[in-house]
Amino acid sequence: MQTAVEVTVLGSGSSGNATVIRCGDDAILIDAGFSGAELQRRLDTAGVAAARIRGILISHEHDDHTQALRIFAKRNNDIPAFANSLTLERLQMMNKAPENAVVFTNGSPFAIGPFQIEAFSVCHDAVDPVGFVICCQDRKIGIATDLGHFGKLVPLKLKNSNVLIIESNHEHELLRSSRRPAHLLHRIHGRRGHLSNKSAAELMTQVVGPGTKYLVTAHLSDDCNRPELVESAARDCLKAMNQEQVEVLVARQDKVCQTITV
Repeated sequence: MQTAVEVTVLGSGSSGNATVIRCGDDAILIDAGFSGAELQRRLDTAGVAAARIRGILISHEHDDHTQALRIFAKRNNDIPAFANSLTLERLQMMNKAPENAVVFTNGSPFAIGPFQIEAFSVCHDAVDPVGFVICCQDRKIGIATDLGHFGKLVPLKLKNSNVLIIESNHEHELLRSSRRPAHLLHRIHGRRGHLSNKSAAELMTQVVGPGTKYLVTAHLSDDCNRPELVESAARDCLKAMNQEQVEVLVARQDKVCQTITV
């Protein structure tokens, strides 16, 4: 009998990102972008004991993905953190690297307990940012939450994941009418920025497949997006694909998302 795999987005947005995946007595954390106390509070809300976490995967060095990394790992028996070499070097330069660090190579699968993991390159303004494909008990979870352009590699890696966690950062009109300075607008719109709702829907058409059960939209902008716009765009896309059986969840910055079981 297979063990259930549970996925909980603890929070997603420009102020902090973290996701926990559980299988039996083992868990992994993807990013640690809250304060140590807040990350612990969110894990408690999700019912996940820190002692179950076998490793922390780091997508890139930005603070909203690494804020609690060093302190949380140290407080919990030096949980190993996994990052590629350039990201780890940058974290060391920023004095944010944990003592127990393991280097992975993009495109080369590795294991943490029952989890088989592959990191793949994405386009974002970090030194060597990645998304992740995580497989466990024949279930596939695909994660890509910070990217301005998805190209050919991202759809190839994410395709037909049972659980898809995809960035849907902003609505073009809301971003255009915001008071953000020109350089920030250029960054967000750029190939190394963040996906719009429209671009996220385009990615969905390439990655949602017969095995997809859940679609989680993530990294929503607080002032340049609205949850109802994101959900509507995702559902319209799924309807056009005749994939309306896929359940849509909108991850939020201010609260823990409901747990997905596959």
